[in-house]
Amino acid sequence: MGSNSPLEFPEVLSLSQLKVTLPQDVYNHLARQYPTSRGIQDNVDVVTTHLDDILERMKTSPAETCCRVNLLNACVDEVIDALNIHLSTSHENGHETSQKQEYSVRRHDTIKDLVIVRGIPSSSNKSMFDCSVPPRTDIISDKQDIMSGDSRRKKGWPMSHRVVIVDRFCGEAVLRGANVFVKGILCADAGIKQEEEVAVYAHVGQSLKQVPRGLLLEHYAGKCVFLGMGRSYCKRSDYFAHSSGLGVLMVKLAGPPQPPLNGVLVGKIMLQNLPSVVVAHALDPKEGDVILDMCCAPGGKTAHVASLIGNKGLIIACDKGRKKMTQAREFCQSMGATCIVPIAADSTKLLLSDTGDTAPRPTEIVESATSENSDGILNVKGFYPGSFDRILLDPPCSAMGLRPKLHVDINTTVELLKHSEYQKQFIRCAIPLLKSGGTMTYSTCTINQLENEAIIKFILSEFPCMELLPIPDYLPGLPALPGMGLSEKERHMIRRFDPCDKKIDSMGFFVAKFHKL
Repeated sequence: MGSNSPLEFPEVLSLSQLKVTLPQDVYNHLARQYPTSRGIQDNVDVVTTHLDDILERMKTSPAETCCRVNLLNACVDEVIDALNIHLSTSHENGHETSQKQEYSVRRHDTIKDLVIVRGIPSSSNKSMFDCSVPPRTDIISDKQDIMSGDSRRKKGWPMSHRVVIVDRFCGEAVLRGANVFVKGILCADAGIKQEEEVAVYAHVGQSLKQVPRGLLLEHYAGKCVFLGMGRSYCKRSDYFAHSSGLGVLMVKLAGPPQPPLNGVLVGKIMLQNLPSVVVAHALDPKEGDVILDMCCAPGGKTAHVASLIGNKGLIIACDKGRKKMTQAREFCQSMGATCIVPIAADSTKLLLSDTGDTAPRPTEIVESATSENSDGILNVKGFYPGSFDRILLDPPCSAMGLRPKLHVDINTTVELLKHSEYQKQFIRCAIPLLKSGGTMTYSTCTINQLENEAIIKFILSEFPCMELLPIPDYLPGLPALPGMGLSEKERHMIRRFDPCDKKIDSMGFFVAKFHKL
């Protein structure tokens, strides 16, 4: 095999060089939602759409971290003070970099239980975004090259640091501010010692099955992107001898700086994307309400609703998997949310046949329910029409709005259509379960209009008993996309979050609110 064989040379990229791509039919479908623009690039006339900007933005996390304050256990001022103390001292506890990272902490302008933390950017953050190896100015401590060899240099690996390569999902978590756990490590240089400074990359190329866990870096020939630097929490052999535990403590990211808040103020705050916080506020729950969260796992929005009503009501939290629901129950308990009753059931099949005025209410159903499993999750088959004052519907979706995304798993437009059809099954169950005069929110974390605007049009056309309600002006966001079958009035009742919005650096998301006549 010749020395220029692509199998011998990995593709080592910076975040700025990485291109998040879509299959052509998926790209064409999504691109049609947005206007096009023309420009000159390298003396060539180029036509682009807003989708190209979104795909570029997908690679990084939002610059602002949203800490939703759990009003059951804390107040906003208390949280702000505690976060300021934590962030001012975190560099003294093993989180230091070549330059101390500074953060601003503030109360959100209009949302009462939201605190915003933002890393104050520096020129070094920009240089890391553009680099495929640690830049000389950002080496954590003053040291010389520890690696040698023309082959290594030609392959594009850093000479100043040994390398750790993680899987794509671990890499996306790292860009959100997580550390590297051993389960996510695929490949590493030989000789890594505990406390050693390492360069961390994410594998974004071929199938993970083609990169055997434990592979030596010298045999890696895939595609990877530089994420930042960290300190190895253990020696290399421990990465692959265990299936759990911390592998690398991240200290410098190639993307926007993320505050070290893992395990901080447990029970008092939840790290939650801004649009997800908007959902519970849009639902506007009241004390005494009987509320259904149809797809609750992992439980963040459910616990938020409990916080807003001060545990004075009943929340039925539902998801299909028992394991998911036990984990959601544990999370809600840690947040002090005592008004939540978790059940494991298919929410598309929750509607029971109407028995008239004799139908038991949700409170009666859960009080009489038993558990036949050791997990303690109640066995509840469903509920009767008109059972709930409010319903929060955040169904499974294509997740095309999540950030960061180093790769998109959607392969065809057929998959996008399947998501839309599945969401309609939840809606057909939800609307009969809602009382007349009740409120329902519908939300997704995707930019796909088939799952957003088209679903709203479906609800309004198929269910005359449902009408859109305007989401309050104090809640941020853009109107729904134009040209998708909604009137101007209807568009402005909705909240859409665009990853490229210049005012709100957030994920792609969609929220609508309905009233049942």
